[in-house]
Amino acid sequence: MMKQPQLGQKILELRQLKGLTQEELVEQCNISVRTIQRIEAGETMPRVYTIKTILSALDRDLDDLQQDSIFETKVKEAMLLEIDESKDVSFILKNLHIGWITGILSMIAFIFQFIEDSYFIAQGDYYFGGLFYIILGVVSIILFALHMRAFILIGELFKSYLLKVTSILFISINTLLILYVIIDLNFDYMPQGAYAIIFCVFYGLAYGFFGYALLKLRNLGQLPKAAGIIQMIIGGMFLTVLFSIVAAPASILIQGLNVAIILKVYEVVKKQLS
Repeated sequence: MMKQPQLGQKILELRQLKGLTQEELVEQCNISVRTIQRIEAGETMPRVYTIKTILSALDRDLDDLQQDSIFETKVKEAMLLEIDESKDVSFILKNLHIGWITGILSMIAFIFQFIEDSYFIAQGDYYFGGLFYIILGVVSIILFALHMRAFILIGELFKSYLLKVTSILFISINTLLILYVIIDLNFDYMPQGAYAIIFCVFYGLAYGFFGYALLKLRNLGQLPKAAGIIQMIIGGMFLTVLFSIVAAPASILIQGLNVAIILKVYEVVKKQLS
């Protein structure tokens, strides 16, 4: 739990993000204005009950008052896990731009990966060579992470905790699966068939959860819902393993819908400025 004066500063920040004055907050939590003023000024350390009452009025809980380490803070900043609403809107627009551009680039990278993987299955070697595949894998990890980072931002903007979590899950699964192939390039440690099953199961889960998060996303029309349903279907196809031969190329193309969602959010944010 935070101590004063950090606690008061955090409550002040949460109140302002909620768009409430001290008087409006008082009306919702039945605490005197003077008490709120003293807490925000760091002059008094309130009881846990009082803190919970204030946080409840701000639609928050005690977890929001946990202090992060410097490392955790930097990770949150890098992955856009917490966006200060007072931040310049150009920051949000810039990161949405990065999201859709890297989405297109990662589609191209995944197409090359699909070609290389298919060639390896047929010939037992990589068409452009192992070094190219390693570089391609690293580039794919970076591009996909930057692309999905935009959905963490969208989850923050539209208050979808599920979208934030599933986006992080997707980044993690993609990173781990590609890293393994980079390390075990010729499948000396694990049979290729076993890896293929693991690949299908984890990607199936990732697409299923991410698709469900998109389906539940509000205030963006039918596009996220349609994309969510399609990605849940692709996830189901991956989980069957048998239909992964169709799901794999389809998953690359469906990323175009994700790019369209990011562009849709970009227009919504921009429209709010006009």
